[in-house]
Amino acid sequence: AASLPLIEKYRPTSLNEIVSHEDILSTINLFVERKTIPHFLFHGPPGTGKTSCILALAHQLYGDTYKSMTLELNASDDRGIGVVREKIKDFCGALSSFNTMMALHSINNTNNSNTKTFKLVILDEADMMTSAAQFALRRVIEKYTKNVRFCLICNQVNKIIPAIQSRCMRFRFGPLNREQC
Repeated sequence: AASLPLIEKYRPTSLNEIVSHEDILSTINLFVERKTIPHFLFHGPPGTGKTSCILALAHQLYGDTYKSMTLELNASDDRGIGVVREKIKDFCGALSSFNTMMALHSINNTNNSNTKTFKLVILDEADMMTSAAQFALRRVIEKYTKNVRFCLICNQVNKIIPAIQSRCMRFRFGPLNREQC
């Protein structure tokens, strides 16, 4: 924990802790309340809170089960079709243990049984993925949409293929005010 970068150490762990983008946060909170989380596409300049927002949502949704329910990849490192076919598809396809976990969760937590009905794949710097990888990702999104939600994060939305853009709720994160930094 001592070697953790400050940005990670102090990163928000719930949407309430984020100090900017009130309009985006209120919309996301409505999805959370209604338990109808869509696929997200967060875009905008670097340092505007895109990654912090989705990680805070994931921590808020999953709590202690965050690591088993979330796959976080930096698409600039893992940008090829092999990653989509292996890491992402394997994570999405591992539904038997996921369904068991959901059944146990609903037995143990009757008041809030529908809050964790899907896994989450977070692809940071998705605009760096090859187009072949993006087309493969589109097929994975379609196949696993019942049990998995995707959040693609990018700086340049025009580098994301239209077939993926059309399947996601898009949010543009603008630059922060000086007071919010």
